[in-house]
Amino acid sequence: MGSLGIRAATVLDAERLAVVHEQCVRESGLAGEIIDQSGLEDRYERALSVMDATTTWVATWDGEIVGFVSATALGPGHARMLELSSLGVLASHRNRGIGSKLLNHAVGTAPCLAWAPAGAESFYRRHGFEADSVTETREGMPFLRVLR
Repeated sequence: MGSLGIRAATVLDAERLAVVHEQCVRESGLAGEIIDQSGLEDRYERALSVMDATTTWVATWDGEIVGFVSATALGPGHARMLELSSLGVLASHRNRGIGSKLLNHAVGTAPCLAWAPAGAESFYRRHGFEADSVTETREGMPFLRVLR
């Protein structure tokens, strides 16, 4: 049996994060267009090299990155002050509680909003989120806004 770790992501994780992110999207079967892995890597490098309101954590299994979560502090004037920006776990490591641990690590039980890809609403519902009527398309995939 492997061991799970959760730690803050660093710029050194950008390449592997891009691979895992792209694989999670592909495994979801919901990708409407091809995900540009090099673009994702550049985006992670930029995001992880600056101090801003977004923090990214990675889940590791025996030292290998198998999941990720990003949360952003939005501040006053938004539907919620926290936004769960992204969350993904490789299919080979799902149903082990890793997604729940990442979610709890990123936002705890705080009120927040998240964008649930089609098919993931039940995961968010189990964690106290409720869907509203706002939808959005990101990277060719439909998302539903959920609030807690």
